[in-house]
Amino acid sequence: MKKILLILLVFPITLSAQYALADFVVINDGMDADYHKLEKVWGAWHQNSIDQGEKTGWAVWKRTPNDNDDENAAHYVVFNQFSSKEKMEDYINGGDDFSINSAISTMKSKLKAMSTSSIRKIVQSEQKIKKQVRSYTLQIVDATPLVGGDIKIGDKMRFATMSQKEDDYEEYESNVWKPYFLDEVMRNNHRWWALTKIVDRNENAYKKPSHIVWNIGVENPKEFLIKDDFISNKMRGMMDTYREMGNAQDLTLIYKTN
Repeated sequence: MKKILLILLVFPITLSAQYALADFVVINDGMDADYHKLEKVWGAWHQNSIDQGEKTGWAVWKRTPNDNDDENAAHYVVFNQFSSKEKMEDYINGGDDFSINSAISTMKSKLKAMSTSSIRKIVQSEQKIKKQVRSYTLQIVDATPLVGGDIKIGDKMRFATMSQKEDDYEEYESNVWKPYFLDEVMRNNHRWWALTKIVDRNENAYKKPSHIVWNIGVENPKEFLIKDDFISNKMRGMMDTYREMGNAQDLTLIYKTN
């Protein structure tokens, strides 16, 4: 795999993320309001974790439902971002020493208007709120620069899973599709494109995808320019040879750390 550049992004919240833990969260019926309460209190704890240098970012994105969704379609996607593999592993392995009482104390220090008992009640409701969590460990492979300013609440992002068919699939994305999107980024007609590789997943996670491609567009985009030459047309036409693409999914940013 090609060298990973520190200036590239896994998710465009921080400039130094190389790895991310992505949790695709399915919530039980009627628990949406409770889920928001849960993420708000945990957001205070995640901000403290970032302040301590344990990770570089945390964000919650809401997925737009699709007509063909099944009963376990994710409602939200939660990202924890890290500047290195070592930082991520330290964070994960530190779970054995995790104390819920200490976490609640941290939340209380950040959420002064809430009582400790209220925070504890919200935290303890997590199993009732969440039906399933599909977790993936993502590593960046390649990306364009992010343009158009910082990502803010309400911004949109689109992703699609990819199942690799050829050994040089990543080179195909970098040499065929990245330049295509980079041209539009340079025209201020697109904000960001990135390719990430799934390097680990939990038991609930779907086994087929090997990569995920991410895009952030602009409002009212102009028509994309397409190079109409033999080589470009030939290479774009080979995409089904290199990967199987899942349905595109849309996300909206609802929470993030500073």
